[in-house]
Amino acid sequence: MLGRPEWFTYRSAGWGIAPRTWQGWVYILSYPILMAILIALPISGMLKTWFLGGLIGLLVLDSILIWSQLSKCHDERERLHQLIIERNCSLAAVFSILAVMGYQIHRSACARITRFPFDPQLLVVLGVMAATKLISTLYVRRRM
Repeated sequence: MLGRPEWFTYRSAGWGIAPRTWQGWVYILSYPILMAILIALPISGMLKTWFLGGLIGLLVLDSILIWSQLSKCHDERERLHQLIIERNCSLAAVFSILAVMGYQIHRSACARITRFPFDPQLLVVLGVMAATKLISTLYVRRRM
């Protein structure tokens, strides 16, 4: 891990990490600077693409590692608040998907469409969400 979890906090809008110290800001700003340097280098386009892809991959992987360690750097109150926020986001996502499915069923019924009444990929999304919750619940209960 290149960055440190102590340098970051949870984002208040969206997902991911946000800098909380000057080191976090240096870490975040170093990536676009490195990308600009790579783009300016007089090397072949294919090599630039590979280096930029590697740099972006490194940023994504490191950000995920930092994000997974954030709970160790926050007090119990901040962790509880983040859990409430994540729960509310999950509920909003489920209700939104169900609303879209309901709308598509209604639209199909009005148009007298005989095929599947809604986009079946929405079932896949709900299934992945349910499986993730089940696996997470079993993991947490086993560790308690």
